Amino acid sequence: MIGSVMQFAAISILLGIGSYKDIKTREIPNWISIAVLISAIFNFNLENLWGIIVAVIFFSVALVTGKIGGGDVKLIAALSIVCGLWGSFMLLLFAQIFMLLFYVGNYILCKFNGKTASKSLPFVPFIFIGYLASKLIL
Repeated sequence: MIGSVMQFAAISILLGIGSYKDIKTREIPNWISIAVLISAIFNFNLENLWGIIVAVIFFSVALVTGKIGGGDVKLIAALSIVCGLWGSFMLLLFAQIFMLLFYVGNYILCKFNGKTASKSLPFVPFIFIGYLASKLIL
């Protein structure tokens, strides 16, 4: 119990820092992904290694589309080991849903104000929201 709370707190802080960095510079420092991976020690479960399947699929999409950065892929890989197969799937599902909702809202506001909406968004803030949402549900 204490290990999972410590892990949740550590990952939340790391994702908060990563979100700030991603918004400001559009880069995610490698140490954040490494620290997330190390946090797996707090609450390690061998079954969580199945989460790598989600990371491989995410990496494949990144290769094919070229629209996803390498820092996002490394962070998802680390989180996949921490969250396991279904936790990783839920995390990405929520991240994509919240990103879509944000994009649609931003698009509508920009059209209303006569501006053009940016097609490029930082993804770590949505990963952070997806992580929190997946932990609240699972």
